[in-house]
Amino acid sequence: MQTRVFLISLLVVIFSATVLLPTHSTATQSGTVWVWCMSDNSAPTVYFTGPFDSGLSARSTTFNTLSLGRQFAEYLKGRFNTRGDATCGKGATSVDEAGALQTMHQLMAQSRSQNKQVVEVSDFKYVRDETAIKATFSPNREGNTYNAVAGGLRNDHVYCVTGPFNQTVYYTDVIPLANPSSNPAPDYFRFLQQKYSFRGDLACPILNEPQAKLFLNARLAGARAGALQVVNTGWPTVASSQAPNDRYQDNDQPAQRPTASQAAPSAQVREIASKEVSSALTFCQSERAMSQGYDCACLQVKIYDYRVAHPAETLKGTPLLASFFDGKLFECDKCINANKAKYFARDQAKIAGLRTPAQQDCAAEKFVSLLHASPIPSRAKEAVDSAIRACR
Repeated sequence: MQTRVFLISLLVVIFSATVLLPTHSTATQSGTVWVWCMSDNSAPTVYFTGPFDSGLSARSTTFNTLSLGRQFAEYLKGRFNTRGDATCGKGATSVDEAGALQTMHQLMAQSRSQNKQVVEVSDFKYVRDETAIKATFSPNREGNTYNAVAGGLRNDHVYCVTGPFNQTVYYTDVIPLANPSSNPAPDYFRFLQQKYSFRGDLACPILNEPQAKLFLNARLAGARAGALQVVNTGWPTVASSQAPNDRYQDNDQPAQRPTASQAAPSAQVREIASKEVSSALTFCQSERAMSQGYDCACLQVKIYDYRVAHPAETLKGTPLLASFFDGKLFECDKCINANKAKYFARDQAKIAGLRTPAQQDCAAEKFVSLLHASPIPSRAKEAVDSAIRACR
């Protein structure tokens, strides 16, 4: 009951701070909105930053902070290797700094009342999102002007960035993508494995150029603040997005090759496989136990390779994406991430009431053992629950 009351009150505060129209009588002298940001409040630790001047017009009839939240979320991923999105808002009844600070303090207090660890991130430096700012100063400020302005920019640029691996974050610069429907993640993952023996998380978002640069810089700034080494791999993503990159063979996880009875994959097959890469990542990350027990980027590559190696099935639209996570179409055990899985299991064991380090270590080892015994990504949640029960 207390949890329900907390969630309802939290939603009311966030709704008031992010949706209600600004009170112009209390607008700042510059006519812009001061905001705070917070990370996903479903996690054990909630990160806050602000308040800061967003540059968004206080006179706009809409208040859209999606890109500001994305910028903070990217910073947190680099700084603390977090998961999930972030939310940004303003004061509940005003748009000035004092109102934003008051609302942020209320949210922090509510998080603490639910035994959440609250961390104020003072080293986050907001970079003005000119795309979002331009939308709020549009001559026509009615309706969703943010979507109108962002919609005028083509999502034809891409960058790739990894999670931390051996205290290092690898990335590629933001570059044009000739075929926006083709995601280069599988080829880049193979390159990283070949050159750096990489195993970890990888994302290659396709966005408009200014926001792609904004979000990549936020991720790298977070990584540097977290004392991680940042490496620009200089990988030729543009060339790799047009055709498979045969220069970088994956010695650890070889790609599946068409048999003599199978036709060579056509450009259409490769395009279908490439389009599914982003959906595969979304599916993997939709269940936290799955994304923590398995390397989602590795699964992306496995799915891509399967599609290319089975052109007839791919052209028919079979198997469905969800089927790849049932552990029957390829060896999913090759994608188990033991270190991350153990960290996740320890955290879940603590939440479940296993207080001693011995119990938490037991759950961690048991979880990894169960993953290897039955490598089915879609059942990772069952595996970690079973591990926790076994170690009570």
